[in-house]
Amino acid sequence: MTTPLRMPATVATKKGAGFLAEKAAERTVVLTNHGKPTAIVMSPEHFDELERSLRHAADRLVQGVTDLVAERSEFSRVDEVRERLHARR
Repeated sequence: MTTPLRMPATVATKKGAGFLAEKAAERTVVLTNHGKPTAIVMSPEHFDELERSLRHAADRLVQGVTDLVAERSEFSRVDEVRERLHARR
């Protein structure tokens, strides 16, 4: 993955939306204010990819918890549950 481009918001404003869109098509742009991130601009494709990955991870988590609840016949220790979740990967 390419390192995000950090850019002060004032620079992005001066260069314009077209410049920002062009850079975001190449890699993620992190807009900053006094060095602190304030916004992220990315391509629609990258956003869709992140959204799919997050949805997939959430589905796996829900399925794992559902499986653990279905298998549980008594209370389990946290470390045992963690081990079972990691074993499902």
